[in-house]
Amino acid sequence: MFSSRRCSRRRFLQSASLLAAGAASPNLWFPRAFAEAAPLPLAEFGYGDVTLASELHERQLQETHDLLMGLSEDSLMKPFRQMAGQPAPGEDLGGWYRYDPNYDYHTFDAGFAPTATFGQWVSALARMYAITGSQQTREKVLRLNRLYARCIAGDFYENNRFPAYCYDKLVCGLIDSHKLAADPDAFSILERTTDTALPHLPKKAVEHGRSWRPGKDESYTWDESYTISENLFLAFQRGAGERYRALAVQYLYDEYYDPLAEGRDVLAGRHAYSYVNSLSSAMQRATVRSPSSPIWSRWTPWRPRNTSSIAFALQDRAICRSSRARPWS
Repeated sequence: MFSSRRCSRRRFLQSASLLAAGAASPNLWFPRAFAEAAPLPLAEFGYGDVTLASELHERQLQETHDLLMGLSEDSLMKPFRQMAGQPAPGEDLGGWYRYDPNYDYHTFDAGFAPTATFGQWVSALARMYAITGSQQTREKVLRLNRLYARCIAGDFYENNRFPAYCYDKLVCGLIDSHKLAADPDAFSILERTTDTALPHLPKKAVEHGRSWRPGKDESYTWDESYTISENLFLAFQRGAGERYRALAVQYLYDEYYDPLAEGRDVLAGRHAYSYVNSLSSAMQRATVRSPSSPIWSRWTPWRPRNTSSIAFALQDRAICRSSRARPWS
């Protein structure tokens, strides 16, 4: 149920119906007044403005929260500390999260992506605080961010098969901590994270499976630098500074977006999960530009050429992984 403080149920349904009709009917005429009255195509409800009426989903949400709250903080920090050459007490969480310097990429077993989910878990806790107002949850967010800040080191990225992916998730956790949990140190930790990560990232978005780190084996080509612009744009929009807008533009993957904008299907054979995610970066670019700018019209969702091509590609190919794709989620 949506709060009437910002949008009545009737108003929301009317707006959603109109947008859905536009997506389903590319040739539908949209009045000029409607386009001029809505500078952005989408707006986000606050987490506190939405409740779940499903007992099943509410229980799943609570169980996830309980699990994250119960995770040992030393265990969460362990791979960060190991990869940075610091003392690393605590139980190993195992699975993909653990760090194994002797990991064999042929197995896709424990040690595949150490720490990769940490930023997402911090983000989830920040969102839970925004929903519930639980001070215990906010304290956990702040505590984890400060423990992480003590582990920031270049060796973490050098020893990591997924430096861009991990950086992206850390950005997500920190900007959500700032916005949703009011962490006063989140942006300063973000600055240190960015200063440390950038020397270990490619200078631009790199295709999945393309080598860019000399002397590394094939598994080091599976990073996802072409997805990171979305959270960098969000960091800029939330006040982290112009630096993040510039970085977001730097990592936009126009080699992939341009053919889609021209109506050409280039998704076949690409890693489905990450390349669909990457489209969010393209849409974020539109949200930080004026609706009158060329980039806006290029990505307007109901533009006929774009709608039919991208919709077809997503439903027909993006949900399937090619034989070249790696098990990554």
